[in-house]
Amino acid sequence: MSNLEGLPPEITRNRILDSRQASEFIGLSLPHFRRLYRARKVPSPILIGERKLGWRAGDLAAWLDAKSSEYSHVTA
Repeated sequence: MSNLEGLPPEITRNRILDSRQASEFIGLSLPHFRRLYRARKVPSPILIGERKLGWRAGDLAAWLDAKSSEYSHVTA
């Protein structure tokens, strides 16, 4: 994702990621990301082609932030 460095935040947030890129962005394996998608536990994708789905980087980042705050009360 280093090619996003230096871009304005509004462009970075709206960047569309395919499923492989989205799974890498949030740090999960592609099969696990797909399981979460089928279970509707990740943000909804947008249709970017006849059979191609994409996720906005900003939606994924917001989802990660929400997940991290959800577990911030858990202590080791």
